[in-house]
Amino acid sequence: MKKIFTYMIISGLFFLSAKAQNNDSGYTLQALIQTALENNYDIRISRADLDIAGLNNSYGNAGMLPTLMWESSLNNSFNDRYGEDTKSGIVQNGVSLNWVLFNGFSAHIRKDRLETLEQLAGGNLALVVENTIQAVVMAYYRALFVKQQLALLREIMELSADRLQYVEDRMAIGAATSYDVLQARTAYLTDKAAYLEQEATVSGVIRELKYLTGMEEGETLEISGELQFDAPEVNLEEMISQVESNNRSIRNQYLNLALLEQQKLLEKRSRFPLLSAAAGAGHNVYPESLNSALDVDGFSDGYFSYYVNFSLSFTLFDGNRINRNIEIARMEEAIGQITLQEMKHRLKNQILNLYDTYQVRKELVQVSKENMEASRLNMQLTEEKFRAGAVNSFNFRDVQLSYLQTSVNYFLSVLDLIDTYTELVRLTGGIVGVYD
Repeated sequence: MKKIFTYMIISGLFFLSAKAQNNDSGYTLQALIQTALENNYDIRISRADLDIAGLNNSYGNAGMLPTLMWESSLNNSFNDRYGEDTKSGIVQNGVSLNWVLFNGFSAHIRKDRLETLEQLAGGNLALVVENTIQAVVMAYYRALFVKQQLALLREIMELSADRLQYVEDRMAIGAATSYDVLQARTAYLTDKAAYLEQEATVSGVIRELKYLTGMEEGETLEISGELQFDAPEVNLEEMISQVESNNRSIRNQYLNLALLEQQKLLEKRSRFPLLSAAAGAGHNVYPESLNSALDVDGFSDGYFSYYVNFSLSFTLFDGNRINRNIEIARMEEAIGQITLQEMKHRLKNQILNLYDTYQVRKELVQVSKENMEASRLNMQLTEEKFRAGAVNSFNFRDVQLSYLQTSVNYFLSVLDLIDTYTELVRLTGGIVGVYD
């Protein structure tokens, strides 16, 4: 059986190097992708579909080989006429062969069609692999994002706890009022509630990552890495060219067009005559125990028979069915061509939009990073002023919340940038090479 090139590439993904394995500090992104390629439910189903298509891709299934059958039968009859009982029986054994010798070469077209269907199943598997890699990549970085949020909330909560302890100590020496303590306690409890809610969010994201990688709920999944991304430069013209040549959906559409073309050829072959052959041999015997009227013993009354027959048929008129089917096949092929043009146009627009978004988000990451660093410095200075009595608790709280928001915005901008880049490389057919 011919193995398509795409399937060989995908099969190679299941033997990634040792760098993809998880280490003591947790699963790396490569290890998660490796696990997903082996255990993801959609990939396993698509792999089974490819195996089924490979089994169907055979000469026998295309109708190019004859059928050979063995037949045995035992026929009995019993008669009671005017008090005289008679019985008769025959044992028949034979072999028959049926073979379509000519049908407008339809069997060859069906074989090509089965080959194309196997390639399309491989293309669908490749598409599922690309989508799964993208889903795992984004789930991994979302997990890092929510864990980073958790760390930020822990930092804010600890600052609130220190602030509460500081105000309580000042109240003990008469330098602060119960109102100040109440404000500090409210801020601390608010931060603690936000921290606990974020812990639940982290668990949910990790659970989704387990699902994508096919892990059981009871398994422990710790991830390693940091939420950072060095955005590479991309060339717009190269990406547009890669979409037309490497995008998996477009390549699969070309296979669909090949199937439509083959279907049209099959409909045209219905106009050709059908020539078939049938051959066989049989052996009939009349056992003495089953034939009361026979005077011979045993199986001596058996005989052999042989035959070789040919048949030729040609459709003269069928209510214009053949012509109608040919015309429908042509129209479906035209629809497939329009669909291909629509896909190319739509994907080109997506690439243009993503390219513009990618460039903007690279700048937003830098802006958000500078804003976060400025907010962190402002919070440190404000804390010193608060302890010196130069800033009240309300202003200090506002600075804390500002630092939290700018930090979240920074990490969210990094996540958005990764999302845009991952979608770009998936549409251009390069996601497997980027994350292998």
